[in-house]
Amino acid sequence: MKNFPLAAALLLVSPLSSFAQSEAVHRVDNFDLPNAVRIHFPPPPVRTRRGRLVSSTNLNYSPSSVPLTRTTSINWTGTLSGFTTGDSTIDSYILDSGRRNSVDPLLLYAIMHQESTFKPRAMSNKGARGLMQLMPGTAQRFGVTSIWDARQNIEGGTRYMRFLLDKFEGDVELALAGYNAGEGAVVRFGYRVPPYSETQEYVRRISQRYNVIRDPQAFSHANSYTRDQLAANQRKESRPLTMYERSVFAVKLPDGRLQLITQ
Repeated sequence: MKNFPLAAALLLVSPLSSFAQSEAVHRVDNFDLPNAVRIHFPPPPVRTRRGRLVSSTNLNYSPSSVPLTRTTSINWTGTLSGFTTGDSTIDSYILDSGRRNSVDPLLLYAIMHQESTFKPRAMSNKGARGLMQLMPGTAQRFGVTSIWDARQNIEGGTRYMRFLLDKFEGDVELALAGYNAGEGAVVRFGYRVPPYSETQEYVRRISQRYNVIRDPQAFSHANSYTRDQLAANQRKESRPLTMYERSVFAVKLPDGRLQLITQ
């Protein structure tokens, strides 16, 4: 048929136009057929811009000239649930910093175990230092004046974690990704864990540690280790983040406390 009726053309164009305008919320299957099926989809989520750097009113990120013992308005008590780093002084620093900054001390413990396996003089090939493996710039940013001082190092790492939890609205996985890759990388990849294999393994490892130490059955499931066995395990090189870590579990020390070890 050479002369296509105008009415028929309009009938064809109309559903096309309607489909184009509502494409974001539905799709029409075989819309050129009389018994077309319209399939509805929910609108895609709209990501809003996140808050500014330090938005919580109960955080005091002290400048370097102010002592790191400055307390905040938070009245919060936490424990290590029977776990220890092997040094009661370090344990107390974790609890104090967690209380000041309202960060779960068990999360700090999990981070510290991955970062340094509780070695105060640990230093990475990229220059991260101390128990919480702070880069010098990050340490300065959060008021640390002596990066090798265990108390200051823990406080600086805790402040950074508090900042990340605020920035990513309490999302622990994104905060962990930010601790490893920097908050800028998380933002660049649409507020998701960046597609870096090391960062994804880092988040997986600490999430696993956090789950192990929060397990109420951790004590009853833990095998007993002697001090020599624990020391031998700690002398082993940690698996790099480029490799998959097979397992992490709790062991019972001679004094009855618990500690994480890896295989």
